[in-house]
Amino acid sequence: MAEIDGNWFHNQLDDRGQSLRALARHLGKDASAVSRTFSGKRRMTMEEAAEIASFLGVPVTEVMHHAGITGRAGTPGYGERPGPKILLSATIGEDGEVRSLAEPQPLPQAVFDKALPAIGAGRHRAIIAAQVRASSGPLSIWDDAVLFFAPTDSIEPGAIGTLSICGLTGGKQIIAKLDRARKTGEARVVLPAGKIEEALLTTATPVLALIP
Repeated sequence: MAEIDGNWFHNQLDDRGQSLRALARHLGKDASAVSRTFSGKRRMTMEEAAEIASFLGVPVTEVMHHAGITGRAGTPGYGERPGPKILLSATIGEDGEVRSLAEPQPLPQAVFDKALPAIGAGRHRAIIAAQVRASSGPLSIWDDAVLFFAPTDSIEPGAIGTLSICGLTGGKQIIAKLDRARKTGEARVVLPAGKIEEALLTTATPVLALIP
């Protein structure tokens, strides 16, 4: 079982003035069951991750990251080969914003296989897959493509100068080329339409692969 960052979940509840019991009521479960989940004694399901994300008001990909969820039994490819187990967990719209899916979906095996060389089959970390859904605008050239990235809590040096998933203050995530960034979060990003903007980032992680 992947290790869960229980402190992160408790801190998220504290920051919002919420209790473990309130979350348990939202999930329709006993508080003891939720406590066991956060202590790593019980596995968090994908359905619970989506409900917890809704309760906390954060992306489900962030919950998955801190819960150590990289896949689940019963989905194609689970346990069949080494490397990360990946679910389609988000979409990217015409505006370039990354939006979490309420119910992550298994990836087609062909897409998974094409992504593995770029991701690194031996890398033991959570990987997020997001599908571009843009029938118009600059992202339409990638419509239906799937891109892969690793969730992060920081601005990764490898994101600078490349296509990245950038987390803005307030929780919004966008796809953009990160032109430059300071450790304090001030950054310059190039949006898909080519517009250059100054932004205050909380996270940035490079796109590892894009499968058309």
